[in-house]
Amino acid sequence: MHIETNIVLDVDQVLTDFDGHWRQCAEQVLGREIPRVGGHFHLRDRYNLSAAECDAVWRAYHADEWHRLPLYLPAADLVYALEDLGCTVWAVTSIDERRHAARAENLAGLIPAARIVCVGHATHPDEKADVLHHLGAVAFLDDHPANVNAALGMVLVSALLDCGYEGLETPEHGVTVIDDVMDFPVLVEQLLKRTGRVHPATRCIVGG
Repeated sequence: MHIETNIVLDVDQVLTDFDGHWRQCAEQVLGREIPRVGGHFHLRDRYNLSAAECDAVWRAYHADEWHRLPLYLPAADLVYALEDLGCTVWAVTSIDERRHAARAENLAGLIPAARIVCVGHATHPDEKADVLHHLGAVAFLDDHPANVNAALGMVLVSALLDCGYEGLETPEHGVTVIDDVMDFPVLVEQLLKRTGRVHPATRCIVGG
């Protein structure tokens, strides 16, 4: 009997270069170079912008930028590696539902639109965790500690992609911290082997 193996990925900073794209938009709107001044999670602090400047950038971004967000180069390798393991890959993203079409455009068919779930901007981490529970997901990758902490009771592997953010909560015991997205399929493969879920067509990806 085939067991559905749902894997959930966050989108921004996991699959797409939101930080670089937002900064590019900021430079166009403000007409100057915008240096990164630290590892702050909040963009205003990360780029030392005034409240008015940050608001102006967000207005421009919301008006015409969400659909332009580029994929990271390893994004396809990440998704294909998970699919090679027999997994079904979902995107669960903290973006408003009205941006669903733009999010699907960002992912360029890598994850079908029907498997993209938008939970809303600045939503509580428990809402993402509820989606994981609804999907019966076995593994989850996100770049925000609060989200992976909330997911601990919902998935067998809750992994944090460490982007070096400052001022956020600490990953709880049980969260696996990685600094390369391609470490995530290795974690998933190890999980599948432990739980007997390995797909017959799976190729070994451990060690490359």
